[in-house]
Parts: sequence; C-alpha cells; structure tokens
Amino acid sequence: WYQRRVRGKHLLLKNKKMKSAAQSQSQPFSLSSVVEKMSNRDKDFRYMATSDLYTELQKDNFQLEGDNERKVVQAVLKVLPDNSSIVQSLAVKCLGPLLKKVHENSIGEIIDQLSQMLLKEKEDERDFGCTALKEVIKNLNAKDGPYVAKRLTPKLVSGIHTLEALDILNDLLNRFGNVMNNDHETVMNAVLPQLLSNRPAARKKAISCLAYLSVSLPEKLFGTLIETILRNLSKTEKPDQIRSFVQAFGSISRAVGYRLGRYLSSIVPLLNKYTGYEDEELKEICLQTFEALVLRCPKEMGQFLNNVIELSLKYIKYDPNYAVDEAGEDDDMETEGGEGDDEDDEGEYSADDDVSWKVRRTAVKCIDAVINTRPDLLQELYNKVVPALINRFREREETVKVDIFNTFIDLLKQTSLVTRKTGITENSPAQKLKNSMPKIVQSLTKQLREKSVKTRSGAFSVLKELAVVLEGYFGNQIAEIIAGVKLALVDKNTNSNLKTDTLAFLRILLQTHDAAVFYPHIKTISGPVFKSIGDLGYKVDAEALRVCSELVKVIRPVGKPAGFDYKPLVGDLFTVTMNKLKAQDIDQEVKECAINSMGLIICNLGDELSAAQLTESLKILVDRLSNEITRLTTAKAFALIAGSPLKINLSSVLGDVVKELITFLRKNNRHIKQSSLVTLDVLVRNYGDQNAFSSLFPQVLTESAPLIGDSDLHLSYLALQLTVSITHSHHESAPLVQQLIYPRVLDLLQSSLLQGNALQSLLELFSELVVINYKGFGFDVLLESLLSIPVKAPQLPRQSYVSISQCVAVLCIKTKQTPRDATVQKFVQDIKNSKQESSILLALLSLGEIGRRTEIADQDTVQKVILGAFESSSEEIKSAASFAFGCVAFGFLDKLLPVVLSHIKSSPKKQYLLLHSLREIISRVSASASAAQSMQAHLEKVLPILLEHCDSQEEGTRNVVAECLGKLCLICPSELIPVMKNCMASPSATTRSTVVSAVKFAIVDQNRSVDQALAPHMADFLSLLKDTEPSVRRSALLTINYVAHNKPALISEALGKYLPVLYGETKVKPELIREVDLGPFKHKVDDGLEIRKAAYECMNTLLETCLDRIDVPVFISHLAEGLGDHYDIKMQSHLILVRLSHLAPAALLEALDALVEPLRITVTSKVKDGAVKQEVDRNDELVRSALRAIAAINKIEDVDSCIKFTLSLKQTIKQVPDLKEKFDAISSEAAYSNVDHEAAK
Repeated sequence: WYQRRVRGKHLLLKNKKMKSAAQSQSQPFSLSSVVEKMSNRDKDFRYMATSDLYTELQKDNFQLEGDNERKVVQAVLKVLPDNSSIVQSLAVKCLGPLLKKVHENSIGEIIDQLSQMLLKEKEDERDFGCTALKEVIKNLNAKDGPYVAKRLTPKLVSGIHTLEALDILNDLLNRFGNVMNNDHETVMNAVLPQLLSNRPAARKKAISCLAYLSVSLPEKLFGTLIETILRNLSKTEKPDQIRSFVQAFGSISRAVGYRLGRYLSSIVPLLNKYTGYEDEELKEICLQTFEALVLRCPKEMGQFLNNVIELSLKYIKYDPNYAVDEAGEDDDMETEGGEGDDEDDEGEYSADDDVSWKVRRTAVKCIDAVINTRPDLLQELYNKVVPALINRFREREETVKVDIFNTFIDLLKQTSLVTRKTGITENSPAQKLKNSMPKIVQSLTKQLREKSVKTRSGAFSVLKELAVVLEGYFGNQIAEIIAGVKLALVDKNTNSNLKTDTLAFLRILLQTHDAAVFYPHIKTISGPVFKSIGDLGYKVDAEALRVCSELVKVIRPVGKPAGFDYKPLVGDLFTVTMNKLKAQDIDQEVKECAINSMGLIICNLGDELSAAQLTESLKILVDRLSNEITRLTTAKAFALIAGSPLKINLSSVLGDVVKELITFLRKNNRHIKQSSLVTLDVLVRNYGDQNAFSSLFPQVLTESAPLIGDSDLHLSYLALQLTVSITHSHHESAPLVQQLIYPRVLDLLQSSLLQGNALQSLLELFSELVVINYKGFGFDVLLESLLSIPVKAPQLPRQSYVSISQCVAVLCIKTKQTPRDATVQKFVQDIKNSKQESSILLALLSLGEIGRRTEIADQDTVQKVILGAFESSSEEIKSAASFAFGCVAFGFLDKLLPVVLSHIKSSPKKQYLLLHSLREIISRVSASASAAQSMQAHLEKVLPILLEHCDSQEEGTRNVVAECLGKLCLICPSELIPVMKNCMASPSATTRSTVVSAVKFAIVDQNRSVDQALAPHMADFLSLLKDTEPSVRRSALLTINYVAHNKPALISEALGKYLPVLYGETKVKPELIREVDLGPFKHKVDDGLEIRKAAYECMNTLLETCLDRIDVPVFISHLAEGLGDHYDIKMQSHLILVRLSHLAPAALLEALDALVEPLRITVTSKVKDGAVKQEVDRNDELVRSALRAIAAINKIEDVDSCIKFTLSLKQTIKQVPDLKEKFDAISSEAAYSNVDHEAAK
C-alpha cells in the first residue's frame, strides 16, 4: 500500500512538471510569474522557475530595469538558502549572469547577504556562502571589481579566522588584487598571523593569499612582508611554522620571483640551514623553494647556483633507509621484508613510512630547473650533474626514476638546441655527452630489463632522445639495446604505450645509424616487429609499419650494393603490410603508414615480388589514390616507386595513375598539387617513352600551364620542371609547349619576383628547347620572343631584364657558333645605335651573361662598346655596363683585369662603376677553383687599390670594397687576413668599418681554409665592438650577426667576453641624440637607432645559434627596454620573444613579469586623431606583432603560473573586443600553420 501511494505521488508530480514545462514552452516568458513561482512551497515549481530565470538571464537581449531588478535580486537571494540542494545550486548559477545585468546597489545587496552567510557558525552555511561568493567573484565585470573589493574586504578580514573567508580572499586577490590598493596593508596584517595557525589548511590558504597579494603590493609593503616572514622564521623553532614560512617564500617566488631578488642573500642561508635539519618534509619544502627561486629569480640566483647544484646532488641520493656500496650496487638490505624479518615486531620499519623519495624527487626537479633555465651552464652540468644522474638511473622509487629520466631528456634537448648549428666540437656539450655514452647505455640497458612498464618506457624515451642528439653513436652498444627492444616487444606484460615507445625508438635508431650495424640483428628485431602489427591498437600498428619502412631501407638501400641477404624477409614484410593496406576499417594514420611502407617495399624490393603480388598491391594503391583521405600519401608513394632504380613495371596502372594525378592539378589543396607535379615529373623521366603515357602529355601540359605564374613560384618551378622532362623525353611535345606553356613563360619573365629555382627551371627549359630546335620554335623564334618583351612591356622592372638576359645567354650558349656571334654583334650595334634605353639595357646585360659563360669573339670591340656605355646619362645603363664589363673581363681574366685596374686608377669619375666591375670579377673568381689560381698572380696589383678606397667618403664605395676584400680572402686567406687585421689599427674610422664589414663576405657555406685562417683572429675583429666610433660598432654588430647565423663556431669561444658590450649597445644613449632646427619646429634625430637595431638583430641570431653561450636571464632582462623602444626595435623584440618561447620557455616564463607591462602598453596603443594611413597601418602591425608574441608565450606550459601575465595582459585582451578578435585570429593562424607544417613534412 505504501509503495503504491509513493508511486502514485511520483506519477502525479511527473505529470504536473510536464504540464508546467509544456505551458512554459508555449507561453512567452513572464518575469512576474517566474518570481512568484520561485517562492512556491513546491520545490519542483521553485526549481523550474529558477531554471527559466537562468535561461533568460543568459540571453543578451534580456534586460532588468527599475522594480524588476529589485524583485529578481530578492527572489534569487531568497532561494539561495533553499532546503533543496538542487534549487540552491541553480540559484548559485543564476548569480553569474545576474551580476552582469544589475546595478551597483543590487550587487552590494548580494555581496552583503552572501558575506553574512560566510560568517555563520554552521559549517554547511559557510560552505554554501563560500561557493556562492566564488561564483560572484568569478563572473563579476572588471569595472565592478573595485566596488566589490571595497565592500567585501572588511567582512573577510573580520572573519579571517575561518577557512572559508581565507578561501574567498584568495579568489578576490587573484581577480582584483591590483585594485585593492587601499586594503593591501590591512589584508597583509590580517593574513600574516594565520601562518602561525595550528590548522594546516589555514596556513596553506594564508600562504596562497600572500602569494596573490605580493603581485600587487607596493615595493615598501612587499619589503615589509618579506622582512616579517624572515624575522618570524629566524625566531621560531616549531617545525610546522618553519615549514609554513619556507613554503611562503616558495609561493611568493612563483608569483613574483623577480621581486625577491634583493632578499636572496637573507633567504638562501636560511634555506641552507633548514635543509640540514633531520626533517624530511622540511628538506622537501626547502628544495621546492630552491626550485621556485631558480625558476622565477634566474638572474639573481646566479651567484647561488653552485650551492643549489651541490645541495641537489647531495639529496638526489638521499636514502637513509637503503644502503648502497661503494661500487654503486645495492647491498643485501631488503626493503619489503626478507627471511630474517619479523613483521610483528613493534619497532619494525615499514616501507610505507619512508618519505625520503619525496626529497630525492624534489632534488631532481631542482636540477631540472637549472637545466631548463641556464643552457649556458651545460658544460659545467655535464661535468657535475650528468654522472650523478646516470648513477641514479637505478633509483628504486619508480616516481623518482621517471623524473630522473625526464630531467635527463631535458638535458639532451638543451644539448640539441645549442649544438644544432655548431655541431660536435672539442669540449662542446655534445662531445662530453659522446664521451659518457658507454656508461649511459650500460645503465639504461639494465633498466630495459626491469619489470616496471613505466621504467622501461622512460628508458626508451631517453634512448630515443640520445639517438636524435648523437646520430650514429650507438654502434658499439647496438647488441645490448636490441636485446632490450626485443624483450619489450615480446613480453606479455607490455602494454600499448610501452610498445609504441619501443617502436618509436627503434625507428629513430634505424634512421640515424648505418645499415651495416643492424645486419647481425635483423632477424632478432624483424619477427617481434611483424607480430606487433595488429596486436595492441592503431598507434602500435602505425609505429610498427613505420619501423617496417625503415627496415626496408636498411636491408636493401637504394643505389647501394646489398650487404645482407634480404630475400627471406621480403615475404613477411609484404604480407604484414598488405594485410593493413587491404583493410578498410582502420585508422587513417595506419592507412597512411601502410601506403608509405608498401611504396618503399615496391621501390626497394619490387624485383623480389611476384607478378601477382605486384599487380595486387599496385591496384590497391591506385584505389587509395582516388580516395580523398589517402591521396596525398599515395601520390608520394608512387613518386618513390616511379623513381626506383629497379624500373618497376607500372604498365598495368600507369594510365590510371597519371589521369588521377592530372585531376589533382585542378584542386585547391596546394600540397596535393605539389606532390602531383613531383610524381608526374618522376613518371615522365622514367616512363615517358611509353606510348600509353605520352598520349596523355597534352592533358598534363594543359593542366600544368595555369600553375605557372609569380603568385606561387614553387608551383611554377615544379610545373616548369615537369615541362622540361616532357620536352626532353618527347620532342614532339614542343608545339604543345609553344602553345600552352610558352605564353605563361613570357608573362613570368616580366615579374620582378622571378628568382631561385623557378628561374633555374626556366633556363633549363630554354636550354632544352634550343637543343631540340623544333621547326618554328627554334633559336631565332625564341630569341625574337625574348627580345620583344621590353618592346611590348616598356615598364619592366630591373629584375625582368636580368631574367631575360640570362635566358638569352642560355640560348646563345646552347646554339651554334655562327648564330651566337651574330647575336653578340646585334647587341653591340644596339648599344651603339639604339635610342631606346630598354634595348641598350638588355643588350648590356645579355653580353655580360654570355661573357661570363663563354669567350666572346671580337672582345676588343665589345670592351670598347661597354666602356662607352659608362658615359651614358642613365644610371641603369651605367650599372648594366659595369656588370657587363666585369662579366666579360672574367672570361678574359689575364687580359682584361689589368685594363679594369688601369681604368680605376686613371678615371676617377668612373671609379665607383669600375669597382663594381672588379667586384663582379672577384665574386666570379672566388667561386671557381681554376680561376682563383689565375687571380693570385694579380693580387699585388688589386690589393693596394682596394685598401686605398677603404677610406672613401662614399658608403657605397666602401661596401663594394668590403665585399671585394672578403671574396679575396676566399682566394688567398693567408695573405689577406693579416693585412685586414693590420688595417684595424688605422686611425680612419671608415677604414676600420670597411675592414670589419669585409669579414662577413669571407663567410661561405663550404668549409674552406678561410675558416681556419679566420678563427684565430675573430676575437680581434670582435674587439671593434668597443670602438669609439658608432659607425664602426654598427659594422661590427652586422658582421657578428652574419657570422653567428652562418658560422657560429667561429665566434662562440670569444662571445662570452663581448656579450656585455653587445647588451650595452641595446640601450638608448643620450649623447647620440641630436636636435635639428627645422625652423617652425625642432626635430630630434637618434644616431644610435641603427646601432640598437643591429644589436637586437644580433641578439635574435645568437639566441638561435649560440644558446649555450648566452646567460638567458641576463639576455631576457634587456628585452624590457627593447619592448618600449622605437617601432623597428619593438618588432625585433617581439620576434625574439617568439623564439624564446620555443628555445627557452622556462627561462622566459621566469622573467615574464617584467615584460608584461611594455607588452600591455603596445597592444593598447592608439594613434593620434588625424593620423595618416601609414601611421595607422604601422600601429596596427605593431599591435599584431605584440599579439603574436603573446600568443607564442601563451602556449608555454604552466604559463598560467605567471599571475601578472594572466591577470594584466590576457584580461586586457579579453576585455577589448577588437584585441580579442585579433588575438583569436593570430592564435588560429599559428595553430593552422603548425598543422600545415606537419602535413607538409
């Protein structure tokens, strides 16, 4: 009876709710009705009414005015203490949107009632008041913050003895601490005594309050806070209070580390003292505080780092309950009981009581903080820390061991960053790592035999990073490593994560080592790898297939003789890959890996596959090519297959593949177009002679033609390369090229953007066409079409003339002698007789291009004509004549070089042009070994002329001379470098500037003898950074920037001495600012601006290439000034911040507080009323640049720990709609570019 009654009541209630819900949906919202129902006796009515109100409050167009506002506020406050917890929770949710729609008085009413609940005696009422106030503070508008803080703070201070009040004070300080200036001292004085509380929770919340408070405390009060904590800490002997005070320092350091710097001399000795106490919890807290100080006060902690490292090394092996013998092996002591243990003894030690592992873990994290923040200490860390870390790989506590592995990985990553440009040199961190490899591998291979999955996974992660940093250095330890790999793959207890890590390491190992070292172990690893496919999920499948791809390259490298009997493996490789290739219901990643693996199998092992296997696999690949998801990967696979030296028979699928690729050329996806062009090019070069394929060439050319243009030069390059391949393999395609491609080529030649690979492929096309000499499309037609371009388009840019002249030169070189000589004579006549500047310009450039490629007949006449052009009134023609004279002289070096030198001496008015000709000669000679020998005979005549012009008053002349001197160093470094060094002592500033500028022109990609000759003298050239003349210092900075970018090893040793000088050049120097009187107004000119710009550019480059030589905290400290400097320097500083966020995120995070304010000023900057469009655009670009830097910083892990960045900068951006829109767009662009980059790879 009772159950029937309850069921009946529930059914009635359900019907009532449904009826009420239906009515509310069908009828318009009635505020008075909702307010009335919120006080209904039935909790269901109260719930639904509150729910309706919550829904309406969330609508932007819902407004509360007059009496309605008061009624709604009172109704919500009335249901807050409701007996029903569901109604209570919903009422709390209403507070958020309600606060944004009511006036200040109503907010005050809400705050008053909630704060009264917070001070109640009953704990459940305080808890609810605390929850409601948290919701209020979280959702308040920023403009209401000061009012709420002023109203709420006195009540919180009066109830500070309750945990709830402390909790709310935490939230209030976190959100609005910066607007509570009048209450700072009151709050601080109220919170400090709570550090002495007997309740651990109160002490913890008080510490958090002080951390948030320290963000906005003025300097005087902050000093009082620190001194008070120091004073109390030195007085007390109670362990709980000592721990709380030390924790307070750690929390304050995490919040505002840079402000603690001046107090470290008092804090650090106390931490050293308490670390020695026999209190493991206190040791842990002290080490945690050291970690926070290293992370957040990196610059100021520099003098204490040795102390921190020594303490960390001491406590990384702190294990009083577990003894280790001198050899580093565990003794016979058992930690979990043994035969002699009596578990029932009262005083028996239990492993559960051992918390020493927390001390060891914190010590490891301290070392990790040093590694991440001080890459400049890597060499010292390798001497002191690395042996200790290797020794602790045998750590018995798994949690600590994983942290040790992660710390070692961070060390390896820093090593990779600092050596990726300089390589492995003597005494470099990478060399020290290489020396430690035997011991590292020995220790890690022991860990690979452990039962713990986490331990083995961590060991493989370390090994993988080692393989990346030191490519090819595992050779002697491969056998031990392979044994660990096999064990991980065949062990029944292995999970998918461990298997994935193992396979990922094996893939990297196969990629980075010579194939021969794996031959003895191929059978050992191949079986477990094959069995892993289809074993533990798609991630394992994908990684195993990637390993199969690498195995294919190892067992039979393309283009090399096989040193291994690979034939027994072919069947299994094909079978496991084919099973995944055929499967339809698998993850996309697995599909792509299977396609890539099969492509490599066919490419490298296709001659070992049966006809049936080959046909089956090719047909499946064609099917995958037509699938939108897998077509990109399959196109790349066909490029591999088509390029195979095995000449795989593709006749069964060739037509289908080509037709599909042709359709891809019309797609909008750039990556698929690129891959399709590359694959088609490979197919044409290797299978273009097949009739079935050549019949499709018209379609290929038709679809390729629209891709040729200056809107995408890379696609143009690929399309032109494809055209060259078609023309070469099928001469009959020349008319189609003339009809479809050549008009696009002529248009492209008119572009000022044409250069690089696109121009080179264009030259190859002209070379191929003139060799074919197809009727109606031979030399004469091609030459005429090129020469007519300036006539049809008279406003051509200079670059177009350069491109056309190179094409003309290629035509002349590839044709016969007679038409070549006739063309040269035509150009001579054009220079003599033509009235059109464009014809003369093209003739001069063409003669130069022809002259540098081959000897020109009747060179005396050519020489006279070119020299005659020096008298032209057109600067363009004189420049072209200078270029042409230099190029022609290069072809007749022994005869014409003395002529050039003679004219330089005898023709002062033409010296600048003739020096350009000399530069052209020297540049060409320095790139030719045979010509360099001839040049040495003329060195005694060339060098005095160059040294004489070092002191020229014309900057352009000095730049040309500097380039000539630098290029001469490539020819005879032993003679030139001492001469340049002697010139550094010249009393002339222009000479010193020219000489130091010349150094950068002696730096080339190839490792020439000039590097060895230059290295001992680089410190002397760097010393010009201290020169008294600004122009010399600027030239020195530009040279350092260039050398650091191209050959950082040349300056890395001397860099430490001159970095402070470099930083000094980033400061604004008043003595370099002068005032210019312009009549109506005065204008200030900063002569130091260019020097500062050069200094910041140099810092940006050094950050990338010489990270191990840079004290990163000191480096970052100079960025704050740059962020507030001139427009160009701000832009450069933003780029540096982006780079820091990738290379040294931890160090950037520590110093971020000092950078927040200049960034905030930049993003909120506005141009003056009436500003011109250029000023508006510059300011907009500056704001976007700052937002890019902020977006990069925002991606750093744990960036939210920087309270100032979160509260000041991110909140500012969120509150300004225009800034928020820009920031969101920039963040999306960055995310998309990362995905795009991964797809491209």
